[in-house]
Amino acid sequence: MKTDSLLGVWTGTASQINGWDMKMTISIIQPFEAGSTLGIFNIPMAPCSGTFRVKYILGETIHMEPENLQGDCRSLMSATLEVLPDGSLLYMSKGGGREARAILERVSQ
Repeated sequence: MKTDSLLGVWTGTASQINGWDMKMTISIIQPFEAGSTLGIFNIPMAPCSGTFRVKYILGETIHMEPENLQGDCRSLMSATLEVLPDGSLLYMSKGGGREARAILERVSQ
């Protein structure tokens, strides 16, 4: 995976199984690799924000762990980003018995 092709600000609506929807943004600020910081995420309505550290990359899927959490997201345990064929990103997260997913579109580079 060529990680510099993912640089930019990505946004979409995160949906949880229990029915809530919240806008989220992930800013990928530099090329990344396993062990490095991917970028900053923000879910203003939660409120929840922090950074993602890349655990490993498998094919088109980036496996991440959250760090520097602020706000109401302390139960966030893991997340993935998968590059979809149309160039968008599928975000999925798990933690505290909850799962959320979002399709993220790049809004700026």
